[in-house]
Amino acid sequence: MQRLLLLRHGESTWNVEQRWQGWLDAPLTPAGEAQAAARARTLAHESFAPRVIYTSDLQRAARTAEIIAAHVEAPVIADAGFRERFGGEWQGHTGAEIDAGWPGMRDAWRRGELSAPPGGEEDVDVLERFDAALSRALAQAGHGVVGIVTHHGMLRIVATRAGVDVHALIPNLGGFWFDVVGSRLANAEPLE
Repeated sequence: MQRLLLLRHGESTWNVEQRWQGWLDAPLTPAGEAQAAARARTLAHESFAPRVIYTSDLQRAARTAEIIAAHVEAPVIADAGFRERFGGEWQGHTGAEIDAGWPGMRDAWRRGELSAPPGGEEDVDVLERFDAALSRALAQAGHGVVGIVTHHGMLRIVATRAGVDVHALIPNLGGFWFDVVGSRLANAEPLE
C-alpha cells in the first residue's frame, strides 16, 4: 500500500501576527525555518525517503518543502492545487479584525454553519482542487512514499474527510501519515 505524509508548513510571519493568510504569500520566520529543519532531521533519522515532495506554490510551504527535501535528498515539485483555501474577504485580517468586521461569522464558520469565509473558497471546491493535485502527484510519483507540504486549512479539511476529529490541533510542521486507498487518503495517523 502506498503511504503519504501530509505536513503543515513552518511558522510564517502572518502566523505570528495571527492573520488569515489564504492565498496571500507571507514568508517563513526564522523560527519557521528552524522548525522545518528540525522536522527534516527527525524524518531523515526515521529513514523517511520519499520519491518526491510536493508542495503548495506559496512561499511558506515551498520553502518548508525545500528545507525538508535537502535533508532527505528528494526532489520538490510545486503544485497550486495544494494551496491553502482562498480566504476571500478575510485574507490579510487578524481574528480580531474579522470578528469586528463580520460579527459572529467566524464562530459560525468554525461550527460548520458556513462552508466558506465571505467570498472565499467552498469546502467542496477546496477538496476538488486537492484531489486533482493528489491525482497528478500520484501519477507522476508512482509507487512508494510521497510527501506533501501544505497549509493548516487544507490539511484540516483533508484530514477531517479521512476521519480525523475536526477539532484536532495541527501545529506548524505537524501532520498526518495516510494510506492511499484508490485515489483517497485513509487511516490517518498523526505525526509525533
